[in-house]
Amino acid sequence: MPKEDQQTRLVRLAHEAHERAEARDLAADGGGASDAHHHPAEAATDADARERQLQAALRLKYAEERLRRAADAAARGEYGICVDCHERIADARLEIVPDAERCTPCQQSASGRRR
Repeated sequence: MPKEDQQTRLVRLAHEAHERAEARDLAADGGGASDAHHHPAEAATDADARERQLQAALRLKYAEERLRRAADAAARGEYGICVDCHERIADARLEIVPDAERCTPCQQSASGRRR
């Protein structure tokens, strides 16, 4: 099987993330759980489960957005270029994090600034 190019891989990953988000939305909508509980602890458990579903859906949405930005960058010929220092991002990093927008040193600096 031939190795897929970066742009094809990014588009495939974005599509897969979108499909997972849609499947999760369908599962959440089809739960049919009622808010009429016999015990307050049941309501708290359901609220916690809904919160986790929301967080998971947001993570998928953000992953899809990052992959889409990476695919757009690939279409412009800018994929794999750090948005901060404009140097080439290591292929090994892109293999592990295909939607990486920063090289490892710049990502470490950016992560340190957000703390």
